[in-house]
Amino acid sequence: MIDMIGRGKNGTYDTLGKAYKVDNLQHELRPYQKLDYPLRPQRTVVQFNSTYMELVDMWDFIRGEIVWSQLFILIVVLFGIGTFFLMLRMMFIQDGISLYFVAFILLTSILFAIFYGLLRRLSRELFTYTYFPVRFNRKEGKVYVMGANKKVETYDWGRLKIQMQTDANAPWDIRCSDVDDKGIIQRTFSLPFRYLDVDEALYGHFEFVNRYMSAKDDSELAEVASSIRHIFPVHQRKETFKESVQRSLFEYHQDFYDMEYPEDTLKLDWTFMINIPFWFLKLLGRRLAVLTSTTPHFPFEIEVQCDVDPNDKFDLNKNPPIPALMKPATLLEKVFYVVMMVVATLASLSIIAIIIDIIGAARPHGDYPSFFKILWDLLLLRWI
Repeated sequence: MIDMIGRGKNGTYDTLGKAYKVDNLQHELRPYQKLDYPLRPQRTVVQFNSTYMELVDMWDFIRGEIVWSQLFILIVVLFGIGTFFLMLRMMFIQDGISLYFVAFILLTSILFAIFYGLLRRLSRELFTYTYFPVRFNRKEGKVYVMGANKKVETYDWGRLKIQMQTDANAPWDIRCSDVDDKGIIQRTFSLPFRYLDVDEALYGHFEFVNRYMSAKDDSELAEVASSIRHIFPVHQRKETFKESVQRSLFEYHQDFYDMEYPEDTLKLDWTFMINIPFWFLKLLGRRLAVLTSTTPHFPFEIEVQCDVDPNDKFDLNKNPPIPALMKPATLLEKVFYVVMMVVATLASLSIIAIIIDIIGAARPHGDYPSFFKILWDLLLLRWI
């Protein structure tokens, strides 16, 4: 199942409107209360300066999954609708309105409902914003969150109830809730990094944000800034193809380590080899999501509150960190990567051809060519 926690345009956190409770006190976190954990930005930083820090949303790590999976189902549903319409027409011509005719109308209506639901899911990634920023204003003690509905909500960092939480079929995330005087959760957002279990990596990610919001002087700011090795400046432009490749590979990182050091965390082992076709489809889905979407911008009044000194020495967008150069790939490694890309392309094209053949075979009339056979005849030069 695709994880949609918090991603709905009208809010999909199942805790909204319910009483706030901490199921396990050891998972509760407190704003401005420092913890002794290494700071973990985890490749989430878009902007960083002494006034504010902006991070990506928690769905950036899986962007592209909805596109390729839901588009595939959408094509199948559209084929089903077309086939049903054809059968309805034939049944009406032969028998008029009958019990079977009414049943097929109901089935077609159900397919239309599924079609609408798929379009709503696709709207979470296509023709929307390239990312949904979470901005932490250290000087004002405020958090500005742009939701999937493109509306901006403002939170008081010091008043938030924060805990690590998980939902069905989803990793643990750091959940920040705005709770009223009666203890009812009114609004919620999550920090971007998530993990399969409660771990030092999650604590470190919270502490990265918390130390920034708690920083009182240059030395404390410098400690936070020094933990950042990668800036992802998508507030100015769309991500490049290279960045899409890098970020679509995040699920293959050992993210219990510090993902600011991809040379240590990325492990392209046998599990990646098995999943090459699906990774490739996810990459294509991510590129489609990026290319059809626009860059978000906060309202003018928020930008005024986030005014940055032009001489700010902690402005990492003007003075980005320079990570140590990675060891150049050997010839064998380059050949391996090329082979992986070729295998991914061939496997993905084969899967698409097989799907087209299955759809063609299911049609009631017609003799359709095998696209899988055509593909491999071309690749094996049998046409010469």
